[in-house]
Amino acid sequence: MPCLYNRNNFISLHNLSVPHILIQIEKMKLLVKIILLFLLPVFAKAQPVAVRDSLSRLLTTLPDDTNKVNTLYLLAFEYNLTKPDTTFILAQQAYDLSRKLNYPTGQARALNNIATGLVQLGDYAKGLKAYKQARELYVKLKNKQGEATILNNIADLYMQQGDWNKGLETMQECYSIYKSLSNPRASSKPIYFANIGECYYNLHQLDSASLYLNEALPLAKAQKLGTYSTILYTLGDVALAQNNKNQAIVYYQQSIGYSLPNELYIQLYETYYRMAKLFQKTAQIDSSIHYAQLALRFSQKAPYLQGILKSSQFLATSFKGKNDKEALGYYEVAVAAKDSLYSQDKLKQMLSISFEEKQHAQEVEATKIANRNRIRIGILIGILAFFSAVAFGLYTNNRQKQKANTLLQAQKDEIDEKSHQLEKTLSNLKSTQSQLIQSEKLASLGELTSGIAHEIQNPLNFVSNFSELSMDLTKDISSEIHKPNIDTAFVEELLTYLKHNQEKINHHSKRASSIVKGMLEHSRDSRETAFSFPTDINNLVDEYFRLAYDGFRAKDKSFNTEMVSNLDPTIPKIEIIPQNLGRVILNLVNNAFYAVNERNRSSKSKVGIENLHNLDVYQPTVTVTTQKTANAIEIHIKDNGTGMPHNIKEKIFQPFFTTKPSGKGTGLGLSLANDIITKGHSGKLTVESTEGVGSEFVISLPLT
Repeated sequence: MPCLYNRNNFISLHNLSVPHILIQIEKMKLLVKIILLFLLPVFAKAQPVAVRDSLSRLLTTLPDDTNKVNTLYLLAFEYNLTKPDTTFILAQQAYDLSRKLNYPTGQARALNNIATGLVQLGDYAKGLKAYKQARELYVKLKNKQGEATILNNIADLYMQQGDWNKGLETMQECYSIYKSLSNPRASSKPIYFANIGECYYNLHQLDSASLYLNEALPLAKAQKLGTYSTILYTLGDVALAQNNKNQAIVYYQQSIGYSLPNELYIQLYETYYRMAKLFQKTAQIDSSIHYAQLALRFSQKAPYLQGILKSSQFLATSFKGKNDKEALGYYEVAVAAKDSLYSQDKLKQMLSISFEEKQHAQEVEATKIANRNRIRIGILIGILAFFSAVAFGLYTNNRQKQKANTLLQAQKDEIDEKSHQLEKTLSNLKSTQSQLIQSEKLASLGELTSGIAHEIQNPLNFVSNFSELSMDLTKDISSEIHKPNIDTAFVEELLTYLKHNQEKINHHSKRASSIVKGMLEHSRDSRETAFSFPTDINNLVDEYFRLAYDGFRAKDKSFNTEMVSNLDPTIPKIEIIPQNLGRVILNLVNNAFYAVNERNRSSKSKVGIENLHNLDVYQPTVTVTTQKTANAIEIHIKDNGTGMPHNIKEKIFQPFFTTKPSGKGTGLGLSLANDIITKGHSGKLTVESTEGVGSEFVISLPLT
């Protein structure tokens, strides 16, 4: 059961200092902007993406001052559940700037975010250390509100580890400090009570759990906190533990009713997942699967990798033995989520090492400063004392230097060891990336093979048919030449037909051989040397255009589109690596087919099949064009599919970026295609796209 740490219970703007009257007007405006941007998601229910974008734009306008520290802090908080690695990096920047500005409040907030990022990445030990450092700063600042916030987050850490006794003890200490405040923040009380209630539930003290949760419920509702939906499904858990199934379902449904309009996707996942497990226990399999599918959908919307993994594994198990095709599909989603979590673990190792190295560097710097101060004190004492005292001071100073050098050498050795570990981690990451790239190439081979299976059947059918006709002609000729009166003209006519058939057989045999040769070239391992040679671009484009269509049809029999080819007959042969360029064309055409297919499905689902005759019918169309310019040959692949927004278009050539749903793409296809064109052929790959209208990719290959 997850803890109540979310965007609604984290206290972010605790005790921001009031600007002094003499602060410049512009800085006051910037501070107002920061506060308004933070309040937007709570009171105006703005989308998190919009808040992040606004904060990111504001960040670029700020100088290196305390306003920038606070903006970094808020932006880091916005990513804490979905991208904890980003939270860590932004918080580290805020921490470094706070130290530079000697801004201890900013340091405390940044350490809080650093700890949050580490905890979300699963590094509880280092997260707890950072929380304790933040608490020490708040104690020095006599900021009890901040100290209570840190204790709440430490309790959340223990709760995530399943140490409910420690979590309850820490929450009680947190609430004790909160009650001592002269002006406590009202929004904190329902959050603290909810956490205490959850601890009691997991310690099987159900009456105490119900008491605190019911105390928190009206407060959270009145303040319109997202915690309200979390309290509701936790009350459902308590009711279920008391064998009151009907009451549990009522609480779950109330939680869903609040979460849906407020777009609380993680709370929706938690509630639907609980209902799926509840109906599984009561053998209501259809209902269990339905709610598990809803849990998966909202965990993907969040996105929340742990939720995606748990719900897809649940569905794969539910369908196993009943519908193995569905089970396999959900198993693939689970594998993809698990791979992402594995990558996140690798990133956690690098971030943890980086954090430790910075901490070590700060400790070394502090040691140097302390040593310099001790030296100065020794010199002052030596000046005030006589020559004997000076000699003694110099002797002491020399010993201190030796100790400092020994300490610095030991720390240097430790840093070298950490660097070696980091290099090893980076090497493992590069190996993983190479494996992903090879998987993408194998996927490309699968697409090609599907098309070839259909394409090669045509020449084989011709060879078979003309062979049978040739056998019949041979019998007729043999019969005719054994007659007493040979009809020479008829025999010559039969021989002409036979020769024609043999030519057809030869032609289609070469066609089949060409297709097989193309498949072998395409599947050639990247470790082999790939040679370029003069190639007919039109033939290559036409062949892979048809192969892509056959491959797509093999996966989806309902797919259909209009295919238009405008091939310039004046294009000369140019030096290329055919199998590599074929991969690029196959990938781009497949993306075009996917786009028109998605738009076709979307248009049908919006209007309904029965109303299609009343509207203009959407005709999926993919057009391939070749043309010669002054210095290059261009290949245009255009579709009238879904198109892309401008912000997406700028990222599509980045490795691992994909617009397809989880499990449908690796995000490597366009990145590899761009590398093949730019690095392998010294060309260019560009795209023009309009959302809802379509996209056009242009391959430009130099003539010289």
